[in-house]
Amino acid sequence: MQTAENNTCEFPLNVTDATGTEITLDEQPDRITTTNPSAAQTLWELGAQDRVVGVTEFAGYLNGTDSKTNVSAEFGVSVEKVVATDPDLVLAPNASAGQVADLRAQNLTVYHFPAATDTDDIAAKTERTGRLVGNCEAAAEVNNEMNQTVENVESQTAELDRPDALYPLGGGYVAADNTFINEIMQIGGTTNVAASEADGYPQLSDEVILKTDPEVVLVTDTEGAILEKEPYASTTAGADDNYVVMNRSYLNQPAPRSVIESTKTLAAAVEDLQADKTEDTTDSSDTCGFPLTVTDATGTEITLDEQPDRITTTNPSAAQTLWEIGAQDRVVGVTGFAGYLNGTDSKTNVSAEFGVSVEKVVATDPDLVLAPNASAGQVADLRAQNLTVYHFPAATDTEDIASKTERTGRLVGNCEAATDINNEMNQTVENVENQTADLDRPDALYPLGGGYVAADNTFINEIMQIGGTTNVAASEADGYPQLSDEVILQTNPELMVVTDSEASILERQPYASTSAGENNNYVVLNNNYLNQPAPRSVIESTKTLANGVEDLQSEGDRDDTSGTDGSGGTGNDEDDRNDKNEQDETTVDANETAVDTNETTVDANETAVDENQTTTDTSSKENTTSAEFNGTSNDEDDKTGTSNDVANQETEQDGGPSNTTDEGTESEVPGFGIIVTVLVILGFTYLSPRE
Repeated sequence: MQTAENNTCEFPLNVTDATGTEITLDEQPDRITTTNPSAAQTLWELGAQDRVVGVTEFAGYLNGTDSKTNVSAEFGVSVEKVVATDPDLVLAPNASAGQVADLRAQNLTVYHFPAATDTDDIAAKTERTGRLVGNCEAAAEVNNEMNQTVENVESQTAELDRPDALYPLGGGYVAADNTFINEIMQIGGTTNVAASEADGYPQLSDEVILKTDPEVVLVTDTEGAILEKEPYASTTAGADDNYVVMNRSYLNQPAPRSVIESTKTLAAAVEDLQADKTEDTTDSSDTCGFPLTVTDATGTEITLDEQPDRITTTNPSAAQTLWEIGAQDRVVGVTGFAGYLNGTDSKTNVSAEFGVSVEKVVATDPDLVLAPNASAGQVADLRAQNLTVYHFPAATDTEDIASKTERTGRLVGNCEAATDINNEMNQTVENVENQTADLDRPDALYPLGGGYVAADNTFINEIMQIGGTTNVAASEADGYPQLSDEVILQTNPELMVVTDSEASILERQPYASTSAGENNNYVVLNNNYLNQPAPRSVIESTKTLANGVEDLQSEGDRDDTSGTDGSGGTGNDEDDRNDKNEQDETTVDANETAVDTNETTVDANETAVDENQTTTDTSSKENTTSAEFNGTSNDEDDKTGTSNDVANQETEQDGGPSNTTDEGTESEVPGFGIIVTVLVILGFTYLSPRE
């Protein structure tokens, strides 16, 4: 039993952890190290990531962990590395008792959580984490979001048939009863066939797996390679090739965001599975049925005789929207900047040096091409190939994004899912606006490099407003203008919005001489979200920014103010630092706005899989029975291709805001294509010597 002296969120604090040890914290901890990725994920959700100094390698998918110390060892964590982080508090969910004792022997304050086997346990763990680090209100909010999602998903699947499902971990090991994964499977609308066989993470024989005969298998590699091997190939799931690709970083970590994302993904797949079984024909009289005739932003009438089975997208925001509404299994082509989405490595990359390659799009043989904010010329080129292309206008606010999402759902026959994600976006906007209503609104700026900024009449400006800031560029111009150094100094932002964890732009003029630069005040936002006008982008970006504004206000007049999601700082070599900053300042992607090319590069190590957890030797069996699998392989065979879980984000150009003059499709950024071309050339100039 974990007990606390009181329910306030003040210090000093006395609590008793799962080992029965009393923990005392005299003041709010400023340096926190975690021994499991679920603890790190929870701290990120609570907005406490700026105080985290040490994480394990499996937390590498979280934004900003590259600036934290990796405390992983071959098994578990390295006591020496943890000690070196000089933590005020070590959070150790589900760590071994021996490792906790070793850490305490070094005079470290260690709080040990018990294994979390259901959402109640996860909520309790989140609440306790919030209490330990002084972020109680944020813990309550994310628990509320988790509970609301669970309620929504259970309602979504209530009338559906529950398919028999299995989550194999490799080597015959599976997730069975009394595990949080089993609860996710139940909430998501399936019946876990392993739950009737054993508790925990047992090893089942081939005969038992064949007897349970799952109809669908949960996997974390996009190919579902385990279904090609026995005994899985001989199950109904294998025979029908029925599998659901889940995000390993979420499914294997007992934390609120894991529950939220995993249950939604699974429920959407269960709906699709049932639809495949029951839909022989589409009812054209249905409000979301076919045939469908609509008019796009160019004034062109589009007719779809039936629901499109092969969809290609020319911008990542369209891909993100399709993933959100559960239509990703019908997507055949995406651009390089959609690589962060789970499963895109099995899709055709249709990117060209600028925009998309018409030849590559044609090669995907699409029933429908979704082209948000593409140039009129490119749309005409695609239509000249007898392709059905729907062109969206530029989205400059959340209403535009909601309309675009609703229309996307209608075009692909996923209307209800589009409504659901729009409702979630609108609710988040309302929550965030309430969160920041009584806060001072800091003057903020989002620099894109080379003096270009996000200004008025852009969806990024609306995100900044919702998130509790005043965009100083909004009073200067519309769209994405280039501001002079003098104007930037005159606007004097107090807070800089950046997408690299080092915020290296604050070391360069004119930004270094602004209030944000002098006080090192910045918020790190995920560029895949911030730069793509889609519902999930609004949801995640506004929440992150609002937390940053809260942190900035709580810092008050401290002299040692640091960034709210990572700290500044570069290497010791001045020339190398200047080279890096030149590159950051002048290399611009047209990722629907403009971002640093470096920001779309993914370190495959961040989602590395701990192969030791799926081998069958004694030490590995101990790991497979733990309640937290930090990245489990689906098969011992090389065919599993664990690298498939890594989103291959490329740095080539997507078609950004264009300079078309067609009515209804005029770009947000006049001449932006020329700007991008010049900046990319400059970027390559700086990149070449470093290569």
